[in-house]
Amino acid sequence: MISLNLRNKKVSGFTLVEMAIVLVIIGIILAGVMKGRDIVRGSQVKQFSQQFAQKWGTIAQTYYDKTGQILLDGNDNGARNADVTNGIMSGRLNVRINGAGASGVLDVCEAVGITPCTLIKSKLTLPVTTIQGNVTSGTTAHCNSDVNIVQTTVEGEYTGNSVVTVDLRTIMATVSGMTSQRNAVILFNVPTDVAQGLDTVIDGQADGESGTCIGVQGAYAMNAIPTAFPRAWNAVNPVTATAWDPASNGQVQTVGIILDY
Repeated sequence: MISLNLRNKKVSGFTLVEMAIVLVIIGIILAGVMKGRDIVRGSQVKQFSQQFAQKWGTIAQTYYDKTGQILLDGNDNGARNADVTNGIMSGRLNVRINGAGASGVLDVCEAVGITPCTLIKSKLTLPVTTIQGNVTSGTTAHCNSDVNIVQTTVEGEYTGNSVVTVDLRTIMATVSGMTSQRNAVILFNVPTDVAQGLDTVIDGQADGESGTCIGVQGAYAMNAIPTAFPRAWNAVNPVTATAWDPASNGQVQTVGIILDY
């Protein structure tokens, strides 16, 4: 009869210590991947902020410093037959960027030594028709057909690539409970996570309700660039700074960057 010596039988497999080591290694790898992703997304938001969103604010501010006038305020300041000069940015930058029988934004900026075509960094060349409606400004791009400086693309974690369109407009904004008329850079179709990142870059916190970068709600919050507004729209239909809703991560936002003048 064959006897079995169970005490000498070898049992293969991982010990608890070995399993713990493997789990720690997997955790370190996953943490590295997540950190790398955050770094890439953070870099993208900073690039979008510095080379496009805030750069338009710099252009508008520099124009004011050089001329004492508000960009897109009447014919003399690039609004192309829009209104008389009345101290209000009349908006619709997308169709007033180039001159068409009158001086456009590029013309008046370049006349005082400001060169949007070299300052703005966009990932697009030709104008794009998006869910915002037809926001093209002709069949050719700006800047000798080299670049589209009123639109660019940015990638949201949940939305994928979005075409963001910029505008310059005077708004009646309620921020931190106080309502006042302010000039602003308006960004349409910004993924929520990118909007939060932009708010953090500019204000140091992503609340959407205070500081310079705000979530825009109200008459101007639609994701469609208006074709026309009554001259007094900004006083009649104020916009309200609104907190970013975590439940809206798969959506896009209208973002306002308040200017200093």
